[in-house]
Amino acid sequence: KLGRTGLEVSIVGIGADGLAGHEPIFRAVDKGMNLIDTSVCYGDSERVIARAFQERPTLRNELIVATKWDPGEGTTKEEMLKSLDRSLSRMGIDTIDIMQLHWLGGGHVRPDTGFNRLDNEALYRAMEDAKKSGKVRFFGATSHDGNRSKILQDAIAKDVFDMILVKMNVLDFVGAGIPELLAKAREKNVGVVVMKSQAGGGKIPPELAQSRWSIFQANLRWVLAHREVASVVHSGIGVDADVQDQAVSAVQDELGLHDAQLLEQYATALSPSYCRGCGEGDRSCVDACPDGVAIPHVLQFGMYDREYQWHDRAHAHYHALPSNERWSERCASCTACSDACTYGVDGASLVRDAHVRLG
Repeated sequence: KLGRTGLEVSIVGIGADGLAGHEPIFRAVDKGMNLIDTSVCYGDSERVIARAFQERPTLRNELIVATKWDPGEGTTKEEMLKSLDRSLSRMGIDTIDIMQLHWLGGGHVRPDTGFNRLDNEALYRAMEDAKKSGKVRFFGATSHDGNRSKILQDAIAKDVFDMILVKMNVLDFVGAGIPELLAKAREKNVGVVVMKSQAGGGKIPPELAQSRWSIFQANLRWVLAHREVASVVHSGIGVDADVQDQAVSAVQDELGLHDAQLLEQYATALSPSYCRGCGEGDRSCVDACPDGVAIPHVLQFGMYDREYQWHDRAHAHYHALPSNERWSERCASCTACSDACTYGVDGASLVRDAHVRLG
């Protein structure tokens, strides 16, 4: 049960980012998945979902549809409601089950601290109108920012969001303050859906390459071992039949000792190359940078291109940053961010990699 929404969601859901046609949706639903998570900015996914509904008319009654809108701190109520209507039109439906406020603290809506977008009073007037009109049933907030715990706790405190979608994985669970966020969600009966359970876009350290599927499955079981989590969504389920099958197989068993041991090895091996985008309590790399490069965002967008293969989106997000926050000529030889990182991440080389890929 997804918190106070009362919606019964499958414990694994369909991530619609990069959706590869409507057949993967049918296949996933036939395997028991009933939550599909999409967004206004997930390419053509809303239209792909519409084609699925057209092809299988009963599907709308089988799927809980969660999409996202992306208002900034100054977006008007009218602009938000128009965005909502466009999503409804693209999917060919009358009602969205869950409309989520997208990527709080993500940096792509400028300026965005996460908190300032939550303080836009027009957002709440738009939410009220959307609910009264029957166009939206429930509302959510999402974040995978380094400061996501505090941002989403602030969202929960508004008492208007029925669920949250949050990045959660074994590498920065405690460091990002996720236990405190889950406790607040439980206290307020706010539903929790998890994204990005596979750290670094699913990257597997070379020494553990033979354990690819075991690690994928162990990560899913680890997420679902937390009682506050109703569902975990994964974009591979909308693209790859093998991912679907491995996900279904994974949740037949609970997290075991072998899983825990494997995840400990995985976290140790991946840690030096995994940027946690640290929250406000630890911005060592940013503080150390003499030229104000937005290192966590640069590393994130570089990872999107390198690991997720989201080339166009990575390029767009990277170039949405002010030029001085993307790159400094000093970056060609400076190692200050690498030297400062608490976790030993070589941020300097990753900033240079992003510059080559996206600059």
